[in-house]
Amino acid sequence: MVPSATDRWGWPILPDLLLGAVVLTAAAGGLRIAFALPAAVMPLALLGYFGLAAVLWTYRRWAPLTPADRITMGRALLVMLLVGLLPAANQLGDASALPFAIALVAVMLDGLDGWVARRLRCETAAGARFDMELDAFLLLILCIWLLQLERTGPWVLLIGLWRYGFVLAGWFWPALRSPLPPSQRRRVICAIQGVGLALLIAPGLPGAWASAAAALLLAVLSYSFIVDMVAAARRHR
Repeated sequence: MVPSATDRWGWPILPDLLLGAVVLTAAAGGLRIAFALPAAVMPLALLGYFGLAAVLWTYRRWAPLTPADRITMGRALLVMLLVGLLPAANQLGDASALPFAIALVAVMLDGLDGWVARRLRCETAAGARFDMELDAFLLLILCIWLLQLERTGPWVLLIGLWRYGFVLAGWFWPALRSPLPPSQRRRVICAIQGVGLALLIAPGLPGAWASAAAALLLAVLSYSFIVDMVAAARRHR
C-alpha cells in the first residue's frame, strides 16, 4: 500500500508528538512550581524534546508509533525531564532525590518496550533504533549529571560519548558502518551502564565511591566497544 501525501509528511505520528509535548510541559512546569526550581527547567526540557521529535519524525517518515514505541516515548519524556533539571543540579535541596528517582524509573522501564513489541508483534527496525538511540542519550545525560554533582571528573563523559564516537569513526572506517550482529554481551553491558549510572547520582553517595564505580563502568563499556570494533575489522577483511 502506498502512503498518502499527508502520511508522507508524518501526520500519523503528529498526535503522539503533540501529546508528549503537552505531558512534558505539564510535568516540567509542575516540578518547577512544586520545588521552586529555576525558570530554565521547562524551556530546556522542551528544547531537548523538540530535537528528539524532529529526529523521530524524520527517521520514521510516515510510520505511526506502535504501542511499544509509545512506551519508549514515555521513557524519552523522563529523559527530557532530566535534561531540564540540569540547571538545578546544585539547587534541589530537599528534592535532591528527584533526578535519581526519574533516572531510575527511566532505566528500569528499559526492556518493557521490547517485551511489548514481541508480545503484540509490533517489532520494527525503527522502534529498535529509537530505543537504542534513547539509551545512548540517557547515558550521556546521566554522565553530565555526575559531572554537575561533582561526583567524578570530566572523564566520565567518555561513557556517554562512546556511542557517538563509534558512529563518527564509521564515517572514516567503513567497516564500522556495517550492522552489528545481535549480542547478549552488548545488551547486558548496556543495561549495567544505565542502572549503574542512575545509582551513582543517588543522594548522599560519597564522591570517591562514585568515581571508582564510574571508572569501572567506563572500562567495561570500552571493552565492549573494542570487541565490536575488532570483530568489524575481521568481517571487513
